[in-house]
Amino acid sequence: MKMPSLRDSLAYEGFPQATRRVLEHVEASCSGGEAGTNLGALVEEFVHFRPPDALPHHTGLNALQELQLLQILSDYFGAKTNVGLARQVFMVLFGTRGGADRLTDHKLLGKLVSMCIATQHEMVLDCTAYWILQEGASSPPVLTLLTSIIQDYCMLMPGTLDTLQRVDKTSPSFACQFVTIVTSLYQLKPDAASSSHPPPSLLEVIAEWVAGNPRICLASLKDTKGTVPVTPIPGLCHWCIKSPLVRNPESTQEDAMIYSKLHLGVLQSLLTAQHVALNTKLLPVSAVEEMVSDLRTLVQTSGGQGEATQLAVERLAQVMQVAMATGSTQLNRKHVAGLYGQLPENGLLSLILSYGGES
Repeated sequence: MKMPSLRDSLAYEGFPQATRRVLEHVEASCSGGEAGTNLGALVEEFVHFRPPDALPHHTGLNALQELQLLQILSDYFGAKTNVGLARQVFMVLFGTRGGADRLTDHKLLGKLVSMCIATQHEMVLDCTAYWILQEGASSPPVLTLLTSIIQDYCMLMPGTLDTLQRVDKTSPSFACQFVTIVTSLYQLKPDAASSSHPPPSLLEVIAEWVAGNPRICLASLKDTKGTVPVTPIPGLCHWCIKSPLVRNPESTQEDAMIYSKLHLGVLQSLLTAQHVALNTKLLPVSAVEEMVSDLRTLVQTSGGQGEATQLAVERLAQVMQVAMATGSTQLNRKHVAGLYGQLPENGLLSLILSYGGES
């Protein structure tokens, strides 16, 4: 008599036992260093509940079972103490690299992460931060996930914003990745049609994080050693420097104060970097050149000199000065000299040109 396959056995057991067994199987495979031939198919069918022979209208679990599934995943990762193993399992469950045909949507992951923000689940949030690094900050699954979180906590349920605000203490790595991606989702551009401002509530949360703990912006560095650093610093610099000149009809004086607070936090982050990751190039020259190009366009649009223009240029000069002084950029006097003539005259910029860095 033919023995039933693992897949047949799991199908017979059904939810929720089949899901628990697949998690055990994934963990055993990761512990052994081999993924197993049909691991992805088992995850799809008994964790994501998308069997290979499912019809287009296949609905999977009902609402109550879905809540139970989220609790099973939360409990599983909550019981793990080996971070490396937990990350491997998480990547098998939710990773798309090397299998772009899998996981056509990330609804389950979005619901899991949203729930774990509410429960302040450190392991799931840390694993999500690692998943973001592996997938890439600009990948569609990552952007979809972060958009969903922003929708949940800033749009649909603004009363729960204080829950999101505590995440920086629960998982600094997740907070760091979150800010990095938010700065790519909302970009202040000279062209009003392509410019988008972060929701004021979200801006306030990020300013509180960065100003309250400058190391938040550097939390991802421990997982990117030997590679190009991925931090929110370039994106935050874009926000702070251009915010005085990029008009937002809904902005208030309070928003201007929040950007000032955020700018101070970014400068403190650059100063802190010399104690955390000496000579790590956190501010690429290309990012500064893009800021200068955008500023030049914005200054021309606004008619040249003015209080807002001077504030924007002053912030750019401060960022360059601190980044050069701390070794956080490859900018030098030659770069500054090339940028100097493109911007309105500024005392600090002149000072940097006279004393800043090697030529």
